[in-house]
Amino acid sequence: MSFLPVVYFVTPDYILDRTPIEKNVDQDKIVPFIIVAQDLHIQSILGSLFYDHLKNGISGNTLNSDETYLIRNYIQPCVAFWTFYESYISLNYKTTNKAVSKERSEYSDPLSLDELKYSRSAIRTNAEYYSKRLQKYMIDYNYLFPLYNQTTSKDNVIKQKDNYFNGIYMPSLTTSRKIPVWNEPYQGLDCDEC
Repeated sequence: MSFLPVVYFVTPDYILDRTPIEKNVDQDKIVPFIIVAQDLHIQSILGSLFYDHLKNGISGNTLNSDETYLIRNYIQPCVAFWTFYESYISLNYKTTNKAVSKERSEYSDPLSLDELKYSRSAIRTNAEYYSKRLQKYMIDYNYLFPLYNQTTSKDNVIKQKDNYFNGIYMPSLTTSRKIPVWNEPYQGLDCDEC
């Protein structure tokens, strides 16, 4: 089994230029999350066959103009915000061989857990926007990328059709609709409630 070389669609400098991460953040804290962002979020949009093709094109300097345009205008912004999202927790917390601890500086305080969740959710919204934008471009211009349209038995990640996660809908308890209780047999809804 051969392994592909580690290929980054973006540099740490690109991420620092395009996201709210301050330029004084140690780039070593960001780099591991570039691969996480690419593997989890970009590969699921492109499928592993086309994703690996682009990585090979970057490492071998064999990208055509359409692929270069795709990477610069759609993939890189998407990777930047997913990297920001994936690295956000580790920018606030430090994992050592002793414990997980909060980062603290002389002139600032770390966010509370609720503030951290809220701000991370906002980052995810931006990342999802770029994912949806990339996905739409791939659907609209799929004829430019023949490998995007192919699926083989070697594909270990199949393209997703939707990248948004909207959470779980919980109806209000004040609605007039009957909500089944797990330990009661389900009676169904009357037609006028449908």
